[in-house]
Amino acid sequence: MLATVLFGSLAGFLAFGVPVIFAVGAAALLTVVLFIPTMPLIIMPMSMFNGMDSFPMMAIPFFILAGELMNSGGISLRLVNFAKTLVGHIQGGLGHTNVVANAIMAAISGSALANIAAVGRVLIPAMEKENYNKEVAASITICASLLGPIIPPSITMVIFAVTASQSVGALFLAGVVPGVLIAAGMMGVIYFLSKRRGYGVVRPFSKGAVLHEAKKSGFALFMPVVILGGIFSGIMTPTEAAAVAVLYALLIGFFVYRELNVKDLWKILLRTGMTTSFIMLIIGAARIFSDVMLSEAIPQAVAAAMLSITESPYLLLLLINVLLLLIGCVMDTTAAIIILVPVLMPVVQIIGIDPVLFGVLMSINLVIGMATPPIGVTLFLGAEVAGTRVERIIPPVFAFLCVHVAVLLLISYVPSVALWLPRALGY
Repeated sequence: MLATVLFGSLAGFLAFGVPVIFAVGAAALLTVVLFIPTMPLIIMPMSMFNGMDSFPMMAIPFFILAGELMNSGGISLRLVNFAKTLVGHIQGGLGHTNVVANAIMAAISGSALANIAAVGRVLIPAMEKENYNKEVAASITICASLLGPIIPPSITMVIFAVTASQSVGALFLAGVVPGVLIAAGMMGVIYFLSKRRGYGVVRPFSKGAVLHEAKKSGFALFMPVVILGGIFSGIMTPTEAAAVAVLYALLIGFFVYRELNVKDLWKILLRTGMTTSFIMLIIGAARIFSDVMLSEAIPQAVAAAMLSITESPYLLLLLINVLLLLIGCVMDTTAAIIILVPVLMPVVQIIGIDPVLFGVLMSINLVIGMATPPIGVTLFLGAEVAGTRVERIIPPVFAFLCVHVAVLLLISYVPSVALWLPRALGY
């Protein structure tokens, strides 16, 4: 009965349009008042604070700030131009450029929304000029932006690592191959569509242009090396690397590219503060929800219920993937991780799934939800950037999301695809 009220009230609040922050917290509060009257309510704000009071969580505002500084300081534009010289000569060149630029941006910002804002505003209008349908251009941008939370450094994986007590470095490494496979798969679909529909202008490849843009964007291209090299070499923690990324973006924007000025900083800090506060409040509210579940042994009950359906690891893994995909469609990624990790981890441990693999699976499942209705934050932002209606871009978005789902199933049943890199590097 308690679990029914807890999850039922959450679903009800979300169905009536209550913001996810308040829906999660209110569901937990209602359950405590009705079923655990002996619990002092002062525990709830303490639980919220404990959820946010974590050194690894400090990486989140730093990575968000680094992404904002990149967009305003000219780094993003130079990365897009470099990507264009690399793959712009292939049929559907700007579509490929979109994917490659998002992959490079992902290695810096760790955020899908930052990628859309940076890449979409530059490439969607340019793609339209080269015969791309506006909705297709927007859908490529949206689905390529999902590489942000998959390719390291990933804000989503930082949150999972803290919640599940796993190594951030191992999760980052496990996201590399799936991210590359998704990017390659999307480029294959773009090439096929471009051949059939005549998208893009075929240009000759120019080694000189590549070298020229590499020289112009050299400082921008060195940024992922600083971040990832510092983390994987053990010189810096992810949180320290995020802080270094902010300092690097500031120096490059102010003194090298000279496209940042003091007036820009106020707006950048304001946007960063708003985004960070939203994420942190969700983390705090979801922590209350999670603590209520743990206090009443709901995760163990869910594990027993799932095992009563089937004991086959393959079917249970499929069931978990379907559940995560559905929840990703209706719940914010951050809240979903903090709420679902305690619920699903007992099942994962029983059927012998590597927790690092589970983190990657969860991240991919939930970021797919970012591009699907009704919540679909990247869907709405992509439509806004492209200047089109959401319902018009849903069909092409679903076509490209098939690539993400295919990679998801591949790493689900062939775990070594994702795990060989962290294992090879000693994680």
